[in-house]
Amino acid sequence: MENEGAKIIKTFTDFDKFGLEPFANQLTKYLQVESQFVDGSFVLSLNSGFGSGKSTFFEMWKNQLDTAQNMLDVVCINAWESDFQGDPLLAIISQLLKLQPTENSKTETSIKETAGKLGKFALSLGNDFVCKFTGLNLINAAQYAESKDGIATPSESGKACFELYEEKQALFDKLKKQLGDLAKESKYPILIIVDELDRCRPTYAIEFLETIKHFFDIKRLIFVLGVDKEQLASSAKALFGQQLNFDEYYRKFAHRNITLPVNTQPMIEKFCKKLVAEYLSQEAFKKKNRFSYAEHNSHRVDNIVELCMVFSLNARQMHESFRILAYILSVSADPKEKLLWGWHIGTFFMATLSIKYPDIYRQIGNKEIVLSELTAFLKSLTLFGHSDPDTHDGSWWGLLLYLGIFGKLTDFQLQHEFTLLGIWNLKDMDIVTAQNRFKEEVNSFCKAFSDWGGRDFGGVFSEIYKRIEEMKTFEKE
Repeated sequence: MENEGAKIIKTFTDFDKFGLEPFANQLTKYLQVESQFVDGSFVLSLNSGFGSGKSTFFEMWKNQLDTAQNMLDVVCINAWESDFQGDPLLAIISQLLKLQPTENSKTETSIKETAGKLGKFALSLGNDFVCKFTGLNLINAAQYAESKDGIATPSESGKACFELYEEKQALFDKLKKQLGDLAKESKYPILIIVDELDRCRPTYAIEFLETIKHFFDIKRLIFVLGVDKEQLASSAKALFGQQLNFDEYYRKFAHRNITLPVNTQPMIEKFCKKLVAEYLSQEAFKKKNRFSYAEHNSHRVDNIVELCMVFSLNARQMHESFRILAYILSVSADPKEKLLWGWHIGTFFMATLSIKYPDIYRQIGNKEIVLSELTAFLKSLTLFGHSDPDTHDGSWWGLLLYLGIFGKLTDFQLQHEFTLLGIWNLKDMDIVTAQNRFKEEVNSFCKAFSDWGGRDFGGVFSEIYKRIEEMKTFEKE
């Protein structure tokens, strides 16, 4: 095929599962306006956790800006990819020079020449963290200043050190002016998107920030830094001490901090519905020449959304959970029977547990967890946080989990644990009426796991655990 192996161009139309295009449009307009009200470069920090979709958002946003005539020239830098080279200055410059050639090519030529000379200084003066901030490495500089006979007097070495320092500083000043000329000659302001900064070594991450602050503080340059602030704070504290006030420290680099809006319930609902179509729809299974054991109606989607919210799954974790569920539910031949919905949601619950709480997942799978331990764990979640004890809404999740994990439990055992969770309250109801009502709910709910509705179906979740573990070793297909 002609297009086989071609790079996929990600756009908001094709890849935007969160519905982030309106946010991207607002961000573009904000940068275009606010960048005019600072003397040098404008720096915005786009904050979001690992695996939340920052890189995909940046790729879609850049492709939009490249085609939508938004009056910005855009370059992307993956800071982590340049980490091993240890020079953020050249990493940024190399990407800037990939923009369309300016009318005055002499500027680009002079930038390359000056940057090349600075590169030689890096080799001769050393390139470690201390040297970056002092501009001077006495040991290497002394070696550089040795006389022809291999002997350098202290005065010669000292003089050479300071001469080299001044020469290096002059080159920095010259290069900054040349970059300022490049920004002026560019048809549009230049947007520099920096991704994966929080994945870098602590020394390199801080070097990158300092380089942007002190060397690229140039009018018509706009930086957007995609970071996990907690991780970046850990990097800074690893260098400067745990007592560092990171928010104040970071404030000197970023003019504005905003958060990628992917953790709200409306966004997660959009994302989950897209993943249902991608992994669990009939069309998705047909593409793989497989069939699904389960049918996915709106109620099951609502259940999945609620679990994603409760477990605070990021985009990468949701993808993984859906991949596990799709695999477990798929068969090579058209199934004669459909899985009951308790198995369906139970599988997703166990998939999320395997990612977020692997110890609890293994305890449940190996039938090692006891009632009190499960109740203590569930109390730490928000799964029952909005339940109304008077209407017994929370008992839905309670019955799913307790019956799915333990199978045979008496009504008294269930009522006791439900009371501890705050999802069962007798209030004005007499004991006999309450017990009869509870028995009806349990008997009805058992049909989620057994066609007959009896309580002798055993530990469903341990069977789900075995299937998930078999998937990891391809024991069954």
